[in-house]
Amino acid sequence: MKKFICILLVSVVFYCCKNTPTEKTIKIPSEIKAMYSKYVSAWSDADFTTITEEIYELPFSLYLNDSTIVYNNKEQLRSFLKNSFHTLEENNYGYSITNSWEHYKKDNNVVVIEMNFTRFLKDSTVMGAKNRTATYVLRKKNGAFKISALIPHTPVSE
Repeated sequence: MKKFICILLVSVVFYCCKNTPTEKTIKIPSEIKAMYSKYVSAWSDADFTTITEEIYELPFSLYLNDSTIVYNNKEQLRSFLKNSFHTLEENNYGYSITNSWEHYKKDNNVVVIEMNFTRFLKDSTVMGAKNRTATYVLRKKNGAFKISALIPHTPVSE
């Protein structure tokens, strides 16, 4: 009887370990995935017009380690993006890809989401850290989600 209980216990432990998910799966709505696909493409192309007009919402807040910057109009936002893309170009930036979604929380028309991404140089080698993250606050307005705040976990233009 002791052997049977021991075998049963080992079987239960093995079954539980085998069927425990090692990585949580985050389901992102298709409308948000589509917006991020457009965003990553526009970022890779230094297309500040698309980002300003279709992706970012005003006012747009940038939460840095030591300060918060609020862009209240499109000219301020374009200037920030132009400067960021200029620095990236100087650093031989090529493009970015989305790797995964780290966190996702929706409350009515507000979403907080963390994206894991990789930046590449023009020769397709990894630029800096392979797994970068940034947290975004999205707001649904006029039927579409736009990014209203960004918390970069690494410098925006590096």
